[in-house]
Amino acid sequence: MSKAVWITLVVSLVLVNVIAELVFYFSGVNIVMFLRLALVFGITMIAAIFVGTIMLLGKLEQEKPLSGHVKDTLGADRAKDK
Repeated sequence: MSKAVWITLVVSLVLVNVIAELVFYFSGVNIVMFLRLALVFGITMIAAIFVGTIMLLGKLEQEKPLSGHVKDTLGADRAKDK
C-alpha cells in the first residue's frame, strides 16, 4: 500500500505543478502554493483510501468461513468446553 501512496504523491506533485504553470502561462491566473499543496494532499489521501479499500476487498475474498465446530475456534467458546 505504501508504494502506491508514494507513487501517487510524486505523480500528483508533478502533475499539479505542471498544470498550475500551464494555467499561469496561458491565462495569467496564478495558483498559489497553498492551493497546490492542498490539491496534492487531497489526491494522495483519496488514493490511499482507494488502495486501502482494494486491499480490504482482496483480503475479504481470501477469507474462509468457520466450519461451525467449537473445536475449530480459539475464542471464548473453546474455554467453555473444558
